[in-house]
Amino acid sequence: MKLQNKITVYIGVTTFLLLSLLYLISEREFVDKYKQIELEYARDGMKRVLLAFFDEYSNLGAITINYAGWDDTYRFVARPEIPPSDDPYLRTNYPDSLFQSSRLSAALLFNTENRVYFAKAYDVAGQKPLGYPYELIDDLLGRHSFFIRQPDASSRKQGIVVVGGKPLIAAAYPVLTSDNEGPVRGTLVFARWLDGHYMDYISDKADTSLSYSLVDPSFAPPPGAGTVISRGQSLPYWADVDDAYIHSHAVISDIDNNPAIVLEYTLPRDFSIQAQKSIRFYMLFFAASGLAFLLLVSFVLHRTLFRRLNGGIAAMKRIETKQDFSLRIAEYGGDELTELEKSFNRMMTSLEGAQQKIVYQADHDAMTGLANRKGFFAMLEEKIRMCSVRGMHFTVLFVDLDRFKLVNDTFGHHIGDLLLKEAAKRIQSCLQEDDFLCRLGGDEFCIITGSGYDDGQINRLASAIQNTLDSPFMLEGHQASISASIGISKYPEHGTDSESLLQHSDAAMLDVKESGKASFRWYTDAVETQRTRRLMMENLLRKAIENNELLLHYQPKWDVERRKVTGVEALLRWRNPQLGAVSPAEFIPIAEASGMINEIGEWVMRTACRQYAAWKAEMKEVVFRVAVNVSGVQLLQPNFVGRTRDIFREEQVDPIHFELEVTESFAIANFDDVIHILNDLRGMGFVLSIDDFGAGYSSLKYLYQLPVQSMKIDKSLTDRLEDSSRSRVIVSTLIDMAHRLNLSVVAEGVETSDQLNLLQHYHCDWIQGYLISKPVPAEEIPGILKQFRAG
Repeated sequence: MKLQNKITVYIGVTTFLLLSLLYLISEREFVDKYKQIELEYARDGMKRVLLAFFDEYSNLGAITINYAGWDDTYRFVARPEIPPSDDPYLRTNYPDSLFQSSRLSAALLFNTENRVYFAKAYDVAGQKPLGYPYELIDDLLGRHSFFIRQPDASSRKQGIVVVGGKPLIAAAYPVLTSDNEGPVRGTLVFARWLDGHYMDYISDKADTSLSYSLVDPSFAPPPGAGTVISRGQSLPYWADVDDAYIHSHAVISDIDNNPAIVLEYTLPRDFSIQAQKSIRFYMLFFAASGLAFLLLVSFVLHRTLFRRLNGGIAAMKRIETKQDFSLRIAEYGGDELTELEKSFNRMMTSLEGAQQKIVYQADHDAMTGLANRKGFFAMLEEKIRMCSVRGMHFTVLFVDLDRFKLVNDTFGHHIGDLLLKEAAKRIQSCLQEDDFLCRLGGDEFCIITGSGYDDGQINRLASAIQNTLDSPFMLEGHQASISASIGISKYPEHGTDSESLLQHSDAAMLDVKESGKASFRWYTDAVETQRTRRLMMENLLRKAIENNELLLHYQPKWDVERRKVTGVEALLRWRNPQLGAVSPAEFIPIAEASGMINEIGEWVMRTACRQYAAWKAEMKEVVFRVAVNVSGVQLLQPNFVGRTRDIFREEQVDPIHFELEVTESFAIANFDDVIHILNDLRGMGFVLSIDDFGAGYSSLKYLYQLPVQSMKIDKSLTDRLEDSSRSRVIVSTLIDMAHRLNLSVVAEGVETSDQLNLLQHYHCDWIQGYLISKPVPAEEIPGILKQFRAG
């Protein structure tokens, strides 16, 4: 689409959007406000209607009290016998004119025994008496007997009564003397039928159109109905709105306080209708004005802008066709278009340099400045061609950053980018001048070494890279810790083409990842075999719980001072029909890497809880504690604390009987993430233990801050107790330090009496190892307890 047409479309669309916005604003700010005003007016109108309606209550009550509080009426109902219908009192006081002037539909006189002394019904619209009101009398003496019951002088009642499916307004007052004294001799009832004639009268009185509909006692207002207040009463109220009218409704209850009628008040929507007409008129006016403006702008733009632009475009096409960067477009005048023409010519001058820069960016990573994947393959192909001619070798190191995703998710992508830049600098500092470093993407780097390295030098290079990346990174006030998994392939032993070399170094790196990360490995055929086995194990492990292939063995923990077993450690075992017994050291890393450790970890906890409950039921009293290992991956799962609490609550086992073991290296490496989790677990009652202490880098700086109660000395230190004085110093020092921190100490891997004697001398609290017992099935634990208790 040409620019002229685009501008025309943009102006037209903008005008349309502005008009639409104006319409929406007008609709919202004016029409909606008018609609709201109409609704408020309708509510006020309903209040007026209800005032007029309830005024009829007052009016009827005033007439009734005049007749009920009259000495002649008092004497009339005091007669022992019912007077005849032509009694002077009746002829004088209840003529047809009374019914006409007071709009009475019925008048009833009852004595205190509810005998009818007088009853008359009248058609006010037709101005003629009606027959004897049997139905009304039966209803008042039956369903509504309380209405005519007047126990004392203050008892007065008025309201709506539904008789024969027709409502009427009735007032019932006690018959008293003119001094309003008793005793009460009877009840006078005046009533007005709510017929069309009477509703017309109330409508004229309220100056509005009013109607009603009869409802049954179970009627309920529609959802969202509100209330309207009239004469101190809160009445259910709602409004139905259509395009032309607002129909306001209010529910009025009968003398039994049940919904009886729904009054309807109709209000024409004149304000909003007129507002909508006005808005449409002005919108048409603005639309016509916008169209005229669009045509005028199109004409002016064509005369002043597009003719110049078309000339410039023709010149640019000549440059494109000839591919001659020396050509320039003509410059005219001194306006803004002239500046554009000059800028284009300056751009042509710098185009060649820009093309070179684009070529550079195509082969390099914008963040780190290193070669990217494309540049890597170009360099690798060139290296292969050179070495194939000269008979030389080189290596490819595939470096993947461990825990980079955790840093990225924790501190954000900005800190993650800074980490990648700093990691690239650290790796580069380990390389020689003829080594080539690139960033393949994400947190993956690749190195092509020079030809002067032997295998030992490559190993030292990989170690140097790992060491430099192991040091914490300080990034804008945030400390981040990562490590590296490195895979190594060698030309030509591991491949003679670029794809094979990269694939094999990648396979070696993935083998490191799956074996625990933070290491390096050369590619071998065994790597492929091992990765194939791991993949098969991962598939089989997914069904291990379902197929009942997992089980727990328990290794006793012996209290050195009390010389008895006071605890056991639950150790996970897997027996698969295809693989046989699989070592935990082999399948647990696979479970952690695949995420299955969460489901397996929960199974271990639940199974250990049930076994503890079974031991307690069998031995009546269980005085030992069960230790369960918690994987670091499992510990950092969201809601780990909540899921653990649910398991122990469901299994009805108190956490104070359980000890959770977390490896020292994981707890320290993830100190900020695990400290609050461990505090929550400690608060639930669990005993917390640091496992494998001394197996790697032990940091006393963090140990005293962790909310643990126990420390397990790693088997690697226990094994050297008998033949290494240095190990004995380390172990004795660790035990003494732990006791000073109020930690109990468990020594793992105790297999000889000499080791036990040394640990007793160093005041170790518990020992665990084959000297006491190897891990055994759960059913053997009671026998071991009896054996040591007897000994």
